[in-house]
Amino acid sequence: MKKIGDLIYFTLTKKNKVDKLQKKIRNIEWDAISSYIKQNTTFLDVGCGTGFAMLKAKEEKNSIVSGIDPDPGSHGVGRYNNEVNMMSFIQKASSEKIPFNDKYFDIVYSSHVLEHVNDENLSLNEMERVLKDDGILILGMPTAFMALISLFSRIIFTTHIRLYIFLRELFTTSLKENLFKLIHIPSHSSPRASSILYDLKHYRVTNWTKIVGDKFDIQVILMPALYPYPDYPQFFKTRKLKHFSSSVFFICKKKLYNH
Repeated sequence: MKKIGDLIYFTLTKKNKVDKLQKKIRNIEWDAISSYIKQNTTFLDVGCGTGFAMLKAKEEKNSIVSGIDPDPGSHGVGRYNNEVNMMSFIQKASSEKIPFNDKYFDIVYSSHVLEHVNDENLSLNEMERVLKDDGILILGMPTAFMALISLFSRIIFTTHIRLYIFLRELFTTSLKENLFKLIHIPSHSSPRASSILYDLKHYRVTNWTKIVGDKFDIQVILMPALYPYPDYPQFFKTRKLKHFSSSVFFICKKKLYNH
């Protein structure tokens, strides 16, 4: 049975390689934003996962680092090989309720997190609250290009898996439910959203710009690189292009109003 499983799931990238590919991606994104982080700053990573960005900030910028995540260590670079050891700097908490005082951090950083939170508006409010008046928010999200790459990757590399599951459950699951599993490609933002069609619309750079711009003064918009989805075979090489990127990063300041 294991041999059948190995044969069916052969198109999925092995865990150690996922770590390697994701590290390459996150390094490219870090290199794009690192010049906006000064030395010796207080640095918060919201949705930090294993704490890879915290490690970079600590080693390269001599930052005093903190991180929050609702499930620390469950995602991010090194989650499979324990390469990153930052758990002592991480608190279990959500972006909707950040456990730090007002105006506490010079840098608030959040990478590939906002698309997963339960409440984008509340999460951004909390990031604004804990950011110093002269601080910098660095916010990164996937783009619609990433959603499109994910869609094609799943069609190419997982259609046979879904067909196998369809046939396996043909007589144990209702036909309607089984057909849905066969044709349905879930959202990267699941369970907040159901279908990848949500991603194709919501992850547009123009939409992210509006969401972030309503709360913060956007200083710079960065498009680090176009890269394949790390969970599947790499059917094109990572490329740095001017107008096409799998992620977008916003460098922001607070909107300070004169009363």
